[in-house]
Amino acid sequence: MVVILLSILWLGGFLRERIPTKEVVQEVRLIEGLEIGQVERLEQIDYAYTGTVVADKRAEVSSRLMGRVVSVSVKEGDCVGAGRLLVSLDARDIQSQVQAFEKQKEQAEFAYKSAMAHYEAIKKTYERYLNLLKESAITQQEFDQIKAQFESAKAQLEQARAGVEAVELQKNALAHNLSYANISAPFAGCVVSKMVDVGDLAVPGQPLIILESGPYKVEVFLPERYINKVKVGDRFKVAVDGRVLEGKVVEVSGAIDPATRTFKVKLSIPSDGIRSGMLASVFIPEKGPVLLVPKSAIVKHFDFTGLWVVKEDNTLELRFVKLGEEINDKVQVLSGVEEGERIVINGVEKACQGCKVGG
Repeated sequence: MVVILLSILWLGGFLRERIPTKEVVQEVRLIEGLEIGQVERLEQIDYAYTGTVVADKRAEVSSRLMGRVVSVSVKEGDCVGAGRLLVSLDARDIQSQVQAFEKQKEQAEFAYKSAMAHYEAIKKTYERYLNLLKESAITQQEFDQIKAQFESAKAQLEQARAGVEAVELQKNALAHNLSYANISAPFAGCVVSKMVDVGDLAVPGQPLIILESGPYKVEVFLPERYINKVKVGDRFKVAVDGRVLEGKVVEVSGAIDPATRTFKVKLSIPSDGIRSGMLASVFIPEKGPVLLVPKSAIVKHFDFTGLWVVKEDNTLELRFVKLGEEINDKVQVLSGVEEGERIVINGVEKACQGCKVGG
């Protein structure tokens, strides 16, 4: 019994020295090298939308004939006037056909002259027999035979005339096609692409030369929320090739693409030094207020998105936030922080919950 009693007292701590109770103070870790910033508030923000510079006029010049290319008079980068010869095709086959129709036309004209002479001779006989019939000098049967010959000669004359006209039309059509062997510039502009060389086979409808002419415009697709806000005549800032220009809205599409929920807008810009295909940014201003933080301050872990907030006692708190659109190198914050709150903007990988910010 004594042993059992001593064991119970030992296990209950009655035979050991008691440690006095006190509050446990957690040691605060000090973090160095963090860059601290503030949540920024703007009353108006310019949203940037990416667009492309396009030419006012653009033509993909092709041939209406199939033929071998015998000469190309321009190269990429050349600027030409309207009507300038661009490409020539081998048209010897068409020329031979035109010459053949010239010979057919001569034969048709000869046949027409022969039919005319026969018609004139029969006509005189017909008129003489008509007078004789009136005088009852011949029978009706004799007159009918001459009349039939006259009608036949008249029909042969008409047929010969139609033959001449048909050959003339065919020859003119070929001669007109012959003009397509020399392909000219439809308007004054610059060659931006040459897709043909001497010896290539030109196929109808296949582009040979791409010609463009200014003035240049910026084509951009805007979200549908602007459909009733952006109008023809409005002016916006446009950044192209490192320059900030003023763009004027000249075209606004009335339809919204159901796949992207955007609509197309074109803005005219100064064309000096601008080329088709350049990247452009169109800035659309919107009234705030808008809270912004740098992209580098965002902490993402699976579905969690947050910011490291520096509290008044210089300790860190990881706070959940809801983000909006990206604006240049910053992100709009919809909820979770207030204007002026201090946040970690660089070095977020070093931050920890409850840690203290050092110098």
